[in-house]
Amino acid sequence: MPSGRRVLPRTHGVSIGAVKDKVKDGINGNADDASPMASLVVHPKHAHIPEIPSESNLTFEALLFVFSVVSMCMQYISIYKTVWWLPHSHEIYALNFYLINPYLVIFLTLLMSRRVVWCFVKEVFGSKSHNTFNYWIVETVKVCVIACVTGLLLWSGYHTIMAHKLLYSLYLCCPLATYLILFGVSMRPLYDKSMVWPTQVSEKPQSPRHKTKDPVISHVCTMSPELIREEVEFFKNDFNNRIKQVLFNSMLCAYYMGFIPVCFAQNTLYYDVWWVTQHICLMWLCAFLMFMIHFLPPKYIDMLHRCALHLGRWQKVEGRNAHVPYHAWSELQVFHQGVVVKHVKGLFKAEGINNSASPANGMHTRFYFMFHQPVRLLNWMLILTWALIGYQFFMIVQFTEWSHVLSLAFLLFATYYVLFKLMRDRMILARAYKEEEEHPTGQS
Repeated sequence: MPSGRRVLPRTHGVSIGAVKDKVKDGINGNADDASPMASLVVHPKHAHIPEIPSESNLTFEALLFVFSVVSMCMQYISIYKTVWWLPHSHEIYALNFYLINPYLVIFLTLLMSRRVVWCFVKEVFGSKSHNTFNYWIVETVKVCVIACVTGLLLWSGYHTIMAHKLLYSLYLCCPLATYLILFGVSMRPLYDKSMVWPTQVSEKPQSPRHKTKDPVISHVCTMSPELIREEVEFFKNDFNNRIKQVLFNSMLCAYYMGFIPVCFAQNTLYYDVWWVTQHICLMWLCAFLMFMIHFLPPKYIDMLHRCALHLGRWQKVEGRNAHVPYHAWSELQVFHQGVVVKHVKGLFKAEGINNSASPANGMHTRFYFMFHQPVRLLNWMLILTWALIGYQFFMIVQFTEWSHVLSLAFLLFATYYVLFKLMRDRMILARAYKEEEEHPTGQS
């Protein structure tokens, strides 16, 4: 018998008409039109996630604003504190208030209020009808609030620049470079509601009758590989935009409320450089975790997990000369678990319940790795949160200065808030996915 590689006949992909029928029906389609390969493909079973209470965007922005302002106050206390408790001290106040620039404090406070003000403008309405008195009262209040905040911001910014050298004033513009790196020259991430705040998530697509004004994203169960890859591309872009918003806004919080007060401090002033630097880092980590739990709620993580189950992953088979039966990969075919396909970049073995991914596509591999385990992202955030709490506990035991203890106690309180929400979401998701792990296939 001649030696050589044994090649199985090529399995034809599902026809375009069958794909459309499957997408329309939302099930496997007609059994008569399915190929032998398609008959082995099954629908992954999705767990049902109960409704988990969460803050509205306005509530979250109000909490974040309070956190930012109090963190800034803690930084000012660390910089301008006095030894007023000593018997022969000439100080009568706990801080050197006369050294603090009030215009800078007002400017930073108003700058950090921009998100809560814009959220109030975009989400608060007196009435749904434009012909009611309440609607125009609320609209008038919005215009007055925007005018007051903008005017005070320009006024305080002008006095801040006039009171310092130009070099110090340039520090206020440094985050612009970070913004250009993350978002480019587009201005939409600053005002577009669908980018500034997380888009609502729904388990089922909205019908035309029940469509709302705000955009809603959802996962569509389909056996069309093209639609699955398009959905993965959409969710990848949406997830990246959320992470960019988390990184930029948490950095902005730490920079303006922690670093700028240090930059504008007098050169002759003595303060603990190591401590104020540590405070900036801890503030950034707390803000980062607060943004993460708001921008990545459990429903959104579940939707990414569902999409990853439909996507699957390809594992490259080492050894090109191995006598392994394989099929020719087709972009119109959904492959079942364990099948080996031939691609221009080599042999690949399917992993996951279904496989609609493109072999050698790094983005598909990363997407499946991140989200095929639904609690993986929450576990990473929990590890970071526990490490942060452990470090803060260690530091609060070491320090005896009242300002340090006060600052660490406040940051610990904020981190406990994050820990509570992460632990709650982790427990609910783990219990909901227990049935999915026991029965991974079935109807959605």
